[in-house]
Amino acid sequence: MLFFKRILKDGELAEASGPAAEQRSTPRYVISPQFRLKAALNFASRVDSRSTKGHSRSAWHWKCRLLDCSEQGVRIQMDPAFKVRARDLCDLQLRVEEFELTIPCRIANIRENAEGVIFGLKLDADDESTWKAYCQLLEVVALGSSLKLHRRTARPDESGYLLEHYTNNRPARLSVWRDPATQAVKACEFLLKHYLVRAAAGRPVEYLTSPSGRPASPTTAMEIQRLFSWVVPNLPDTMPEDVRNFLKQHAGS
Repeated sequence: MLFFKRILKDGELAEASGPAAEQRSTPRYVISPQFRLKAALNFASRVDSRSTKGHSRSAWHWKCRLLDCSEQGVRIQMDPAFKVRARDLCDLQLRVEEFELTIPCRIANIRENAEGVIFGLKLDADDESTWKAYCQLLEVVALGSSLKLHRRTARPDESGYLLEHYTNNRPARLSVWRDPATQAVKACEFLLKHYLVRAAAGRPVEYLTSPSGRPASPTTAMEIQRLFSWVVPNLPDTMPEDVRNFLKQHAGS
């Protein structure tokens, strides 16, 4: 099931025809615990062997937390009590709001740390619709988590405010205007691919279909709003806290 039907079209996805070849340089994008994404591992449809505790793996449906994702796979964290082996087959079940996605995977590697066990999952998805949906979710995370400060003005611009730009190569661009006297965030513009979100203190959020300012139709605006509310929780920790809080307030996330 695609998360977005009108925006994040196929042509905008990275290699939507299937998983990319294995590359050490493939970027990983951090998934914030604040993102309303629920995940679980299910072994029922992939294997039917016996666990070390004598329980059928068909009963194994374990909640986990996604740490990061890439075009090859994801890393998850689970409780140390859960025993699996490298190369075990499983399904990664993802749910956010009313959307669900199930991705066939295999356990690529396992390591322990102080907080639990980290599992690397390699994607086995060969179904085109499943892969396209995963690419959309990957893009949602990447749009926010890869933003970095590009420029900050020392003097007010023509609007009378200080301006900050955050950019990446997705493309996404976040522009932030601050009051020069108080440094408080007064307004933001968030370019998400071909769509623009405008937020200003004391005003309704605007959803536009292009940087030129054309208002989105109600159905397209709903998808832009969903994209905005999913991207904002995955903004990097390096972004100023007051900027993240301003965006969260307007995104309802």
